[in-house]
Amino acid sequence: MNNTTTTTKFSLTGRLGTWWARRVEIGRASSLRQRCQAATVAAAQIPPAVRAAWAHHAPDEFPGLAVDDAAWLRCSLGLAQFFEACRLQHEQGPCALPSKAADSVWHVWLQLDPAGLADWQQRCFGRVVQHREAAELGAPLDDCLARAWVGSCRSEGLSRLGPRLPLLFALDGLLRLPTGWAYRHQRGVLEHRQIDGFGEPRGSVVAHAGVAVGGLVALGLVSQAELASLRRRQGGGDGGSSCGSDWSFGDACSSDAGSSCDAGSSSDGGGSSCGSSCGGGGGD
Repeated sequence: MNNTTTTTKFSLTGRLGTWWARRVEIGRASSLRQRCQAATVAAAQIPPAVRAAWAHHAPDEFPGLAVDDAAWLRCSLGLAQFFEACRLQHEQGPCALPSKAADSVWHVWLQLDPAGLADWQQRCFGRVVQHREAAELGAPLDDCLARAWVGSCRSEGLSRLGPRLPLLFALDGLLRLPTGWAYRHQRGVLEHRQIDGFGEPRGSVVAHAGVAVGGLVALGLVSQAELASLRRRQGGGDGGSSCGSDWSFGDACSSDAGSSCDAGSSSDGGGSSCGSSCGGGGGD
């Protein structure tokens, strides 16, 4: 085999690999857009200037954040899903934002064009959600996280008993975002660990009692009748399965594995170790 033949073979192999990678990413993008229609419609209306500013500035505040097309799709959809969760849970109170990746878009847009952001929220979600620090939400972080969980599950048609994670809770894990939060829903309990500088979940495990069955019922986010119905549909379990039970990343388990959160912990008072820094909604 001469050098020309060898070069041609490797060139064809490389082109085939590139073609296949593009096909896979197209499939993932399509799957993401189908998960929450309201978020997809809203995210498509984000001005190009916001995306350009995000790509330029977000990695300064969130080192290690990818800013390619795939990352933008996930981050913009994640932020839009959070606002949809706030809309769905508006009467119950504020929600905590469970993703630093989604928050990266929010921060940049607030700096770039707060009036445009407010107009987009009002047009797409019927209200403006103010960006608040975790300590200013006016409710326990775990309760705020539980509302975000229920709203996100409702937006995707997922069971509030798990184990599948809504995109919003899977986002930081999907992007392997350093200092973000990796979530899993295992044996009826939502847990998170902080992601280290290498994109791996290394922190202590924090369980969120408000998102467990008893917590959801106590907060009035799931009625006893709904609980009985959900358990019947899930074969009598509280959730928990091989899908979503590991600290896994990527688009496995129908894109419902791996996760993150910019809000709410059951055992810590605030800050990054508890999986929360901000949120909004409720009385806005």
